Amino acid sequence: MEEEDEEARALLPGGPAAAGEGARAAPRALPALCDPSRLAHRLLVLLLMCFLGFAIFAMIILLPFRLRLNKWGTIIFSCFVCVGQVVFALGGIFNAFWLMEFGRFVFGIGGESLAVAQNTYAVSWFKGKELNLVFGLQLSMARIGSTVNMNLMGYLYSKVEAALGSAGPTTLGVTLMIGAITCILSLICALALAYLDQRAERILHKEQGKTGEVIKLTDVKDFSLPLWLIFIICVCYYVAVFPFIGLGVVFFKEKFGFSTQAANAINSVVYVISAPMSPVFGLLVDKTGKNIIWVLCAVATTLVSHMMLAFTMWNPWIAMCLLGISYSLLACALWPMVAFVVPEHQLGTAYGFMQSIQNLGLAVISIIAGMILDTRGYLFLEVFFIACVSLSLLSVVLLYLVNRARGGNLNYSARQREEIKLSHTQ
Repeated sequence: MEEEDEEARALLPGGPAAAGEGARAAPRALPALCDPSRLAHRLLVLLLMCFLGFAIFAMIILLPFRLRLNKWGTIIFSCFVCVGQVVFALGGIFNAFWLMEFGRFVFGIGGESLAVAQNTYAVSWFKGKELNLVFGLQLSMARIGSTVNMNLMGYLYSKVEAALGSAGPTTLGVTLMIGAITCILSLICALALAYLDQRAERILHKEQGKTGEVIKLTDVKDFSLPLWLIFIICVCYYVAVFPFIGLGVVFFKEKFGFSTQAANAINSVVYVISAPMSPVFGLLVDKTGKNIIWVLCAVATTLVSHMMLAFTMWNPWIAMCLLGISYSLLACALWPMVAFVVPEHQLGTAYGFMQSIQNLGLAVISIIAGMILDTRGYLFLEVFFIACVSLSLLSVVLLYLVNRARGGNLNYSARQREEIKLSHTQ
Protein backbone atom coordinates (compact mmCIF):
# COMPACT_ATOMS: atom_id res chain seq x y z
CA MET A 1 0.00 0.00 0.00
CA GLU A 2 2.89 2.31 0.82
CA GLU A 3 4.44 1.61 -2.60
CA GLU A 4 1.14 2.51 -4.29
CA ASP A 5 0.95 5.82 -2.42
CA GLU A 6 4.55 6.60 -3.33
CA GLU A 7 3.82 5.81 -6.96
CA ALA A 8 0.82 8.11 -6.97
CA ARG A 9 2.69 10.95 -5.24
CA ALA A 10 5.39 10.76 -7.89
CA LEU A 11 2.87 11.96 -10.47
CA LEU A 12 1.25 14.77 -8.48
CA PRO A 13 2.05 18.23 -9.91
CA GLY A 14 3.48 19.52 -6.67
CA GLY A 15 5.04 16.28 -5.52
CA PRO A 16 5.28 15.75 -1.76
CA ALA A 17 5.67 19.48 -1.23
CA ALA A 18 2.07 19.89 -2.24
CA ALA A 19 1.15 17.56 0.60
CA GLY A 20 3.06 19.51 3.19
CA GLU A 21 6.29 17.53 2.96
CA GLY A 22 8.52 20.33 1.74
CA ALA A 23 11.45 19.16 3.88
CA ARG A 24 11.66 15.86 2.02
CA ALA A 25 13.06 15.47 -1.46
CA ALA A 26 10.50 14.78 -4.16
CA PRO A 27 10.45 11.13 -5.18
CA ARG A 28 11.75 10.36 -8.62
CA ALA A 29 9.09 10.43 -11.35
CA LEU A 30 7.98 7.14 -12.83
CA PRO A 31 9.57 5.93 -16.07
CA ALA A 32 7.57 6.88 -19.16
CA LEU A 33 6.52 3.27 -19.75
CA CYS A 34 5.01 3.07 -16.25
CA ASP A 35 3.40 6.52 -16.19
CA PRO A 36 -0.27 6.36 -17.38
CA SER A 37 -0.19 10.02 -18.32
CA ARG A 38 2.69 9.51 -20.79
CA LEU A 39 2.49 8.43 -24.43
CA ALA A 40 4.77 5.42 -23.97
CA HIS A 41 2.42 3.90 -21.41
CA ARG A 42 -0.62 4.53 -23.60
CA LEU A 43 1.16 2.86 -26.53
CA LEU A 44 1.64 -0.19 -24.30
CA VAL A 45 -2.10 -0.16 -23.63
CA LEU A 46 -2.73 0.17 -27.37
CA LEU A 47 -0.57 -2.88 -28.08
CA LEU A 48 -2.57 -4.93 -25.58
CA MET A 49 -5.84 -3.63 -27.06
CA CYS A 50 -4.79 -4.71 -30.55
CA PHE A 51 -3.85 -8.21 -29.44
CA LEU A 52 -7.04 -8.41 -27.39
CA GLY A 53 -9.02 -8.73 -30.63
CA PHE A 54 -6.38 -10.62 -32.67
CA ALA A 55 -8.30 -13.94 -32.41
CA ILE A 56 -11.86 -12.65 -32.42
CA PHE A 57 -14.28 -13.34 -35.27
CA ALA A 58 -17.87 -14.21 -34.30
CA MET A 59 -21.47 -13.03 -34.53
CA ILE A 60 -24.14 -12.60 -31.85
CA ILE A 61 -26.88 -10.19 -30.85
CA LEU A 62 -25.85 -8.54 -27.57
CA LEU A 63 -28.36 -9.23 -24.82
CA PRO A 64 -29.61 -6.69 -22.26
CA PHE A 65 -27.09 -7.08 -19.48
CA ARG A 66 -25.16 -4.79 -17.18
CA LEU A 67 -21.42 -5.49 -17.04
CA ARG A 68 -18.34 -3.34 -16.89
CA LEU A 69 -17.03 -3.45 -20.43
CA ASN A 70 -13.63 -2.46 -19.11
CA LYS A 71 -11.92 -4.51 -16.41
CA TRP A 72 -14.08 -7.41 -15.22
CA GLY A 73 -16.33 -7.47 -18.27
CA THR A 74 -13.34 -7.76 -20.60
CA ILE A 75 -11.89 -10.59 -18.54
CA ILE A 76 -15.22 -12.45 -18.46
CA PHE A 77 -15.68 -12.07 -22.21
CA SER A 78 -12.15 -13.32 -22.84
CA CYS A 79 -12.89 -16.37 -20.69
CA PHE A 80 -15.98 -17.04 -22.81
CA VAL A 81 -13.81 -16.90 -25.92
CA CYS A 82 -11.25 -19.34 -24.49
CA VAL A 83 -13.87 -21.78 -23.21
CA GLY A 84 -15.83 -21.58 -26.46
CA GLN A 85 -12.76 -22.34 -28.56
CA VAL A 86 -11.78 -25.30 -26.36
CA VAL A 87 -15.32 -26.73 -26.53
CA PHE A 88 -15.32 -26.20 -30.30
CA ALA A 89 -12.07 -28.13 -30.58
CA LEU A 90 -13.34 -30.92 -28.33
CA GLY A 91 -16.35 -31.25 -30.61
CA GLY A 92 -13.95 -32.00 -33.44
CA ILE A 93 -11.89 -34.46 -31.42
CA PHE A 94 -14.99 -36.43 -30.36
CA ASN A 95 -16.71 -35.99 -33.75
CA ALA A 96 -19.70 -34.30 -32.09
CA PHE A 97 -21.09 -31.59 -34.35
CA TRP A 98 -23.58 -30.41 -31.73
CA LEU A 99 -20.70 -29.81 -29.34
CA MET A 100 -18.90 -27.75 -31.99
CA GLU A 101 -22.05 -25.66 -32.48
CA PHE A 102 -22.30 -25.09 -28.72
CA GLY A 103 -18.64 -24.08 -28.62
CA ARG A 104 -19.19 -21.50 -31.34
CA PHE A 105 -22.22 -20.18 -29.46
CA VAL A 106 -20.16 -19.68 -26.29
CA PHE A 107 -17.34 -18.16 -28.34
CA GLY A 108 -19.80 -15.75 -29.94
CA ILE A 109 -21.15 -14.57 -26.58
CA GLY A 110 -17.67 -13.45 -25.61
CA GLY A 111 -16.32 -12.50 -29.02
CA GLU A 112 -18.57 -9.65 -30.04
CA SER A 113 -18.88 -8.35 -26.49
CA LEU A 114 -15.10 -8.29 -26.32
CA ALA A 115 -15.03 -6.26 -29.54
CA VAL A 116 -17.31 -3.69 -27.89
CA ALA A 117 -15.02 -3.60 -24.85
CA GLN A 118 -12.07 -3.05 -27.18
CA ASN A 119 -13.82 -0.01 -28.69
CA THR A 120 -14.61 1.49 -25.30
CA TYR A 121 -11.03 0.98 -24.16
CA ALA A 122 -9.93 2.90 -27.26
CA VAL A 123 -12.21 5.83 -26.44
CA SER A 124 -11.24 5.74 -22.76
CA TRP A 125 -7.50 5.96 -23.38
CA PHE A 126 -7.29 7.79 -26.70
CA LYS A 127 -10.37 10.01 -27.03
CA GLY A 128 -9.27 13.03 -29.00
CA LYS A 129 -6.99 13.58 -31.96
CA GLU A 130 -5.49 10.06 -31.86
CA LEU A 131 -8.78 8.13 -31.91
CA ASN A 132 -9.01 7.56 -35.68
CA LEU A 133 -5.46 6.17 -35.78
CA VAL A 134 -6.23 3.85 -32.88
CA PHE A 135 -9.29 2.43 -34.62
CA GLY A 136 -7.19 1.98 -37.74
CA LEU A 137 -4.53 0.06 -35.83
CA GLN A 138 -7.16 -2.16 -34.22
CA LEU A 139 -8.66 -2.94 -37.62
CA SER A 140 -5.19 -3.61 -38.99
CA MET A 141 -4.42 -6.15 -36.27
CA ALA A 142 -7.80 -7.82 -36.78
CA ARG A 143 -7.12 -8.18 -40.51
CA ILE A 144 -3.63 -9.52 -39.84
CA GLY A 145 -5.23 -12.04 -37.51
CA SER A 146 -7.68 -13.09 -40.23
CA THR A 147 -4.88 -13.40 -42.78
CA VAL A 148 -2.69 -15.43 -40.41
CA ASN A 149 -5.64 -17.67 -39.60
CA MET A 150 -6.49 -18.32 -43.26
CA ASN A 151 -2.89 -19.14 -44.17
CA LEU A 152 -1.70 -20.92 -41.02
CA MET A 153 -4.54 -23.25 -40.09
CA GLY A 154 -4.27 -25.29 -43.28
CA TYR A 155 -0.54 -25.72 -42.69
CA LEU A 156 -1.14 -26.78 -39.07
CA TYR A 157 -3.79 -29.26 -40.18
CA SER A 158 -1.37 -30.92 -42.61
CA LYS A 159 1.30 -31.17 -39.91
CA VAL A 160 -1.14 -32.67 -37.39
CA GLU A 161 -2.39 -35.06 -40.08
CA ALA A 162 1.17 -36.21 -40.75
CA ALA A 163 1.83 -36.65 -37.02
CA LEU A 164 -1.36 -38.63 -36.35
CA GLY A 165 -1.15 -40.57 -39.59
CA SER A 166 -4.74 -39.90 -40.67
CA ALA A 167 -7.20 -37.15 -41.50
CA GLY A 168 -10.63 -36.66 -39.97
CA PRO A 169 -12.42 -35.07 -37.02
CA THR A 170 -9.66 -35.86 -34.51
CA THR A 171 -7.05 -34.13 -36.66
CA LEU A 172 -9.35 -31.14 -37.06
CA GLY A 173 -10.02 -30.99 -33.32
CA VAL A 174 -6.33 -31.10 -32.41
CA THR A 175 -5.62 -28.34 -34.94
CA LEU A 176 -8.38 -26.19 -33.45
CA MET A 177 -7.02 -26.83 -29.96
CA ILE A 178 -3.64 -25.49 -31.08
CA GLY A 179 -5.48 -22.45 -32.44
CA ALA A 180 -6.86 -21.86 -28.93
CA ILE A 181 -3.43 -20.48 -28.00
CA THR A 182 -4.39 -17.15 -29.59
CA CYS A 183 -7.48 -17.05 -27.38
CA ILE A 184 -5.29 -17.53 -24.33
CA LEU A 185 -3.20 -14.62 -25.59
CA SER A 186 -6.40 -12.55 -25.71
CA LEU A 187 -7.18 -13.46 -22.09
CA ILE A 188 -3.67 -12.47 -20.98
CA CYS A 189 -4.11 -9.11 -22.71
CA ALA A 190 -7.48 -8.64 -21.00
CA LEU A 191 -5.91 -9.27 -17.59
CA ALA A 192 -3.06 -6.87 -18.31
CA LEU A 193 -5.46 -4.16 -19.56
CA ALA A 194 -7.64 -4.54 -16.48
CA TYR A 195 -4.62 -4.05 -14.24
CA LEU A 196 -3.33 -1.02 -16.17
CA ASP A 197 -6.78 0.57 -16.24
CA GLN A 198 -7.21 0.10 -12.50
CA ARG A 199 -3.72 1.45 -11.90
CA ALA A 200 -4.40 4.54 -14.03
CA GLU A 201 -7.55 5.29 -12.06
CA ARG A 202 -5.61 5.16 -8.81
CA ILE A 203 -2.59 7.19 -9.96
CA LEU A 204 -4.41 9.83 -12.01
CA HIS A 205 -7.35 10.05 -9.58
CA LYS A 206 -9.94 9.68 -12.29
CA GLU A 207 -12.30 6.97 -13.47
CA GLN A 208 -10.79 6.19 -16.84
CA GLY A 209 -12.58 2.88 -17.01
CA LYS A 210 -15.99 4.46 -16.68
CA THR A 211 -16.23 5.53 -20.32
CA GLY A 212 -19.07 3.59 -21.84
CA GLU A 213 -18.60 0.72 -19.42
CA VAL A 214 -22.25 -0.32 -19.01
CA ILE A 215 -24.50 -1.82 -21.65
CA LYS A 216 -27.92 -0.35 -20.91
CA LEU A 217 -30.52 -0.83 -23.63
CA THR A 218 -32.83 1.80 -22.16
CA ASP A 219 -30.33 4.35 -23.50
CA VAL A 220 -31.43 3.47 -27.05
CA LYS A 221 -34.43 5.79 -26.76
CA ASP A 222 -32.03 8.71 -26.28
CA PHE A 223 -29.96 8.05 -29.41
CA SER A 224 -29.82 11.04 -31.73
CA LEU A 225 -30.66 11.13 -35.43
CA PRO A 226 -26.96 11.43 -36.45
CA LEU A 227 -26.20 8.28 -34.47
CA TRP A 228 -29.01 6.35 -36.18
CA LEU A 229 -27.67 7.51 -39.54
CA ILE A 230 -24.23 6.23 -38.55
CA PHE A 231 -25.83 2.87 -37.76
CA ILE A 232 -27.52 2.76 -41.17
CA ILE A 233 -24.27 3.66 -42.95
CA CYS A 234 -22.46 0.93 -41.05
CA VAL A 235 -24.98 -1.82 -41.79
CA CYS A 236 -25.61 -0.94 -45.44
CA TYR A 237 -21.90 -0.69 -46.14
CA TYR A 238 -20.63 -3.83 -44.47
CA VAL A 239 -23.39 -6.06 -45.90
CA ALA A 240 -21.99 -5.22 -49.34
CA VAL A 241 -18.44 -6.19 -48.34
CA PHE A 242 -18.33 -9.28 -46.14
CA PRO A 243 -21.03 -11.35 -47.90
CA PHE A 244 -19.42 -10.50 -51.24
CA ILE A 245 -16.03 -11.70 -50.01
CA GLY A 246 -17.71 -14.85 -48.72
CA LEU A 247 -19.01 -15.62 -52.22
CA GLY A 248 -16.13 -14.04 -54.09
CA VAL A 249 -14.02 -17.09 -54.96
CA VAL A 250 -16.71 -18.71 -57.08
CA PHE A 251 -17.60 -15.31 -58.58
CA PHE A 252 -14.07 -14.74 -59.88
CA LYS A 253 -13.83 -18.30 -61.16
CA GLU A 254 -17.14 -18.18 -63.04
CA LYS A 255 -17.10 -14.63 -64.44
CA PHE A 256 -13.40 -14.11 -65.08
CA GLY A 257 -12.23 -17.71 -65.49
CA PHE A 258 -9.67 -17.54 -62.69
CA SER A 259 -8.10 -20.63 -61.19
CA THR A 260 -8.92 -21.47 -57.58
CA GLN A 261 -5.55 -20.16 -56.42
CA ALA A 262 -5.90 -16.90 -58.35
CA ALA A 263 -9.50 -16.45 -57.17
CA ASN A 264 -8.41 -16.91 -53.54
CA ALA A 265 -5.61 -14.40 -54.01
CA ILE A 266 -7.79 -11.65 -55.46
CA ASN A 267 -10.59 -12.33 -52.99
CA SER A 268 -8.24 -11.85 -50.02
CA VAL A 269 -6.67 -8.65 -51.35
CA VAL A 270 -9.20 -6.54 -49.43
CA TYR A 271 -7.81 -7.81 -46.12
CA VAL A 272 -4.21 -7.71 -47.36
CA ILE A 273 -4.57 -4.03 -48.27
CA SER A 274 -6.45 -3.08 -45.11
CA ALA A 275 -3.71 -4.38 -42.80
CA PRO A 276 -1.07 -1.78 -43.76
CA MET A 277 -3.44 0.95 -44.95
CA SER A 278 -5.72 1.19 -41.91
CA PRO A 279 -3.13 2.87 -39.65
CA VAL A 280 -2.16 5.19 -42.49
CA PHE A 281 -5.75 6.28 -43.05
CA GLY A 282 -6.31 6.56 -39.30
CA LEU A 283 -3.40 8.98 -39.06
CA LEU A 284 -4.69 10.88 -42.09
CA VAL A 285 -8.15 11.35 -40.56
CA ASP A 286 -6.57 12.37 -37.25
CA LYS A 287 -4.52 15.06 -38.98
CA THR A 288 -7.33 16.42 -41.15
CA GLY A 289 -10.62 15.73 -39.34
CA LYS A 290 -13.60 15.96 -41.72
CA ASN A 291 -14.83 12.46 -40.84
CA ILE A 292 -18.04 12.70 -42.88
CA ILE A 293 -16.15 13.69 -46.02
CA TRP A 294 -13.81 10.73 -45.65
CA VAL A 295 -16.74 8.37 -45.11
CA LEU A 296 -18.39 9.83 -48.21
CA CYS A 297 -15.23 9.17 -50.25
CA ALA A 298 -15.00 5.60 -48.94
CA VAL A 299 -18.63 4.72 -49.70
CA ALA A 300 -18.52 6.34 -53.16
CA THR A 301 -15.33 4.43 -54.02
CA THR A 302 -16.93 1.18 -52.88
CA LEU A 303 -19.92 1.90 -55.12
CA VAL A 304 -17.59 2.41 -58.09
CA SER A 305 -15.82 -0.85 -57.26
CA HIS A 306 -19.05 -2.88 -57.24
CA MET A 307 -20.23 -1.26 -60.46
CA MET A 308 -16.95 -2.20 -62.16
CA LEU A 309 -17.31 -5.81 -61.00
CA ALA A 310 -20.95 -5.96 -62.09
CA PHE A 311 -20.99 -4.25 -65.47
CA THR A 312 -17.48 -4.53 -66.91
CA MET A 313 -14.92 -7.19 -67.74
CA TRP A 314 -12.04 -5.00 -66.65
CA ASN A 315 -9.27 -6.63 -64.68
CA PRO A 316 -10.96 -7.26 -61.28
CA TRP A 317 -7.73 -6.52 -59.43
CA ILE A 318 -8.45 -2.83 -59.97
CA ALA A 319 -11.91 -3.02 -58.41
CA MET A 320 -10.76 -5.19 -55.49
CA CYS A 321 -7.84 -2.89 -54.70
CA LEU A 322 -10.26 0.05 -54.65
CA LEU A 323 -12.54 -1.95 -52.37
CA GLY A 324 -9.65 -2.70 -49.99
CA ILE A 325 -8.64 0.96 -49.84
CA SER A 326 -12.19 2.23 -49.29
CA TYR A 327 -12.93 -0.47 -46.68
CA SER A 328 -9.87 0.61 -44.68
CA LEU A 329 -10.74 4.31 -44.93
CA LEU A 330 -14.35 3.84 -43.87
CA ALA A 331 -13.51 1.95 -40.69
CA CYS A 332 -11.02 4.64 -39.61
CA ALA A 333 -13.47 7.50 -40.21
CA LEU A 334 -16.84 5.97 -39.30
CA TRP A 335 -16.43 4.15 -35.98
CA PRO A 336 -14.78 7.03 -34.08
CA MET A 337 -17.74 9.30 -34.96
CA VAL A 338 -19.86 7.48 -32.37
CA ALA A 339 -17.72 9.03 -29.63
CA PHE A 340 -18.48 12.51 -31.04
CA VAL A 341 -22.28 12.23 -30.79
CA VAL A 342 -22.83 10.03 -27.71
CA PRO A 343 -22.38 10.98 -24.03
CA GLU A 344 -19.62 9.00 -22.36
CA HIS A 345 -22.00 7.00 -20.17
CA GLN A 346 -23.80 5.72 -23.29
CA LEU A 347 -20.74 4.72 -25.32
CA GLY A 348 -20.92 1.07 -24.28
CA THR A 349 -24.55 0.86 -25.32
CA ALA A 350 -23.93 2.70 -28.60
CA TYR A 351 -21.00 0.54 -29.68
CA GLY A 352 -22.75 -2.61 -28.54
CA PHE A 353 -25.89 -1.70 -30.48
CA MET A 354 -23.87 -0.77 -33.56
CA GLN A 355 -21.98 -4.07 -33.43
CA SER A 356 -25.21 -5.99 -32.92
CA ILE A 357 -27.21 -4.54 -35.79
CA GLN A 358 -24.18 -4.86 -38.05
CA ASN A 359 -24.00 -8.58 -37.27
CA LEU A 360 -27.76 -8.97 -37.61
CA GLY A 361 -27.58 -7.28 -40.99
CA LEU A 362 -24.73 -9.52 -42.08
CA ALA A 363 -26.64 -12.63 -41.04
CA VAL A 364 -29.83 -11.62 -42.87
CA ILE A 365 -28.10 -10.29 -45.99
CA SER A 366 -25.89 -13.39 -46.25
CA ILE A 367 -29.03 -15.52 -46.46
CA ILE A 368 -30.64 -13.16 -49.00
CA ALA A 369 -27.42 -13.06 -51.04
CA GLY A 370 -27.34 -16.85 -51.20
CA MET A 371 -30.96 -16.96 -52.36
CA ILE A 372 -30.32 -14.32 -55.06
CA LEU A 373 -27.24 -16.19 -56.25
CA ASP A 374 -29.11 -19.50 -56.48
CA THR A 375 -32.09 -18.06 -58.36
CA ARG A 376 -30.79 -15.05 -60.31
CA GLY A 377 -27.02 -15.32 -60.60
CA TYR A 378 -24.11 -13.03 -59.91
CA LEU A 379 -25.28 -10.04 -61.96
CA PHE A 380 -28.43 -9.64 -59.87
CA LEU A 381 -26.39 -10.24 -56.72
CA GLU A 382 -24.03 -7.40 -57.65
CA VAL A 383 -27.01 -5.14 -58.39
CA PHE A 384 -28.30 -5.97 -54.91
CA PHE A 385 -24.95 -5.03 -53.36
CA ILE A 386 -24.92 -1.81 -55.39
CA ALA A 387 -28.35 -0.96 -53.96
CA CYS A 388 -27.05 -1.51 -50.41
CA VAL A 389 -24.03 0.72 -50.98
CA SER A 390 -26.26 3.36 -52.60
CA LEU A 391 -28.45 3.42 -49.48
CA SER A 392 -25.31 3.84 -47.40
CA LEU A 393 -24.23 6.73 -49.65
CA LEU A 394 -27.63 8.41 -49.27
CA SER A 395 -27.34 8.08 -45.51
CA VAL A 396 -23.91 9.75 -45.56
CA VAL A 397 -25.35 12.71 -47.47
CA LEU A 398 -28.22 12.96 -44.98
CA LEU A 399 -25.75 12.79 -42.11
CA TYR A 400 -23.78 15.65 -43.61
CA LEU A 401 -26.91 17.77 -43.98
CA VAL A 402 -28.22 16.98 -40.49
CA ASN A 403 -24.83 17.64 -38.91
CA ARG A 404 -24.52 20.94 -40.77
CA ALA A 405 -28.05 22.03 -39.83
CA ARG A 406 -27.50 21.23 -36.15
CA GLY A 407 -24.00 22.69 -35.98
CA GLY A 408 -22.57 19.29 -35.07
CA ASN A 409 -18.91 18.45 -34.75
CA LEU A 410 -18.75 15.35 -36.95
CA ASN A 411 -17.18 17.20 -39.86
CA TYR A 412 -14.92 19.54 -37.93
CA SER A 413 -11.32 19.85 -39.05
CA ALA A 414 -8.59 18.70 -36.71
CA ARG A 415 -7.76 22.34 -35.92
CA GLN A 416 -11.37 23.13 -34.98
CA ARG A 417 -11.52 20.16 -32.61
CA GLU A 418 -8.24 21.15 -31.03
CA GLU A 419 -9.46 24.72 -30.49
CA ILE A 420 -12.68 23.49 -28.89
CA LYS A 421 -10.70 21.15 -26.65
CA LEU A 422 -8.43 23.98 -25.54
CA SER A 423 -11.39 26.28 -24.84
CA HIS A 424 -12.97 23.62 -22.62
CA THR A 425 -9.81 23.19 -20.60
CA GLN A 426 -9.40 26.92 -19.94
